[in-house]
Amino acid sequence: MKPVKVKLSNPPESSFKLKYISLKTLQFNWHCHSEYEIMFMCGSKGKRFIGDSISYYNIDDLFFIGPNLPHTWYSRAGAMGKNKNHEAILVQFAENFAGLNVQKVPELYSLEQLFKECNRGIQFHGKTRERVARKIHELEKKEGLGRLITLINILDILARADKNDKKILSSIEFTRRLQPNDQSRIDRVCTFINENYKNRLSLEATASIVNMSTTAFSRFFKKSTGKTFVNYVNELRIGWACKLLIESDMNIAEISYEVGFNNLSNFNRRFSERHHMNPREYRHQFALKF
Repeated sequence: MKPVKVKLSNPPESSFKLKYISLKTLQFNWHCHSEYEIMFMCGSKGKRFIGDSISYYNIDDLFFIGPNLPHTWYSRAGAMGKNKNHEAILVQFAENFAGLNVQKVPELYSLEQLFKECNRGIQFHGKTRERVARKIHELEKKEGLGRLITLINILDILARADKNDKKILSSIEFTRRLQPNDQSRIDRVCTFINENYKNRLSLEATASIVNMSTTAFSRFFKKSTGKTFVNYVNELRIGWACKLLIESDMNIAEISYEVGFNNLSNFNRRFSERHHMNPREYRHQFALKF
């Protein structure tokens, strides 16, 4: 099941889209679009699917989703109580909304890292969520320049969020954005891994790319990525497996070998460690909706 590519448009009087949602049910609609999206679940609870991350969401949860990241929200009627609708506030905007270019406007440099991180989807918690929730409600009451300034203020709050107030959701492989022209050591290494992780990939062979011993390379890699070499490779493999589980008819054993695991039980164990369910259950989460 491939995500539906959706083309969005803004109202003529605004450079971004602000929508109040009130529905009895949230239908499963696996889709993506080229715009950034802020979703504030001010009165809804159910299940959310963002990239290869599947989990439950609750009232007042806040998400920021980058361009072309497949996602959907799903909840049945009655989840909020008898005769109560699901309520949410949606904000969508293009990278150059209002003619602004994040990479060329010095005052917006702080947003650049935020925009990179949201390519994997971010959930915000704590004081960051509380501050943004208040600002989103203000958006509904403002017009013109005041509304635009409030949106920029929201993005600034998200960009400055404490690391404990945010959680990156989808895996690297599901949403990877390679930069092959960047020849720094870690980028050369990551490019090599991304091109070869489906094959037998040894620590020794990867370390040789940057002329390092395995011991030095292991320390370097962990410091640069925050992950061990094995965990990084497994995350790539599991991320690709998720895409195949969602979008192909291959059986689980075929997927296991296709993504680089030579042992089905190891694949199942690694998959369960990341998603807290086995591959069959993961596929079933999507199949149930169709």
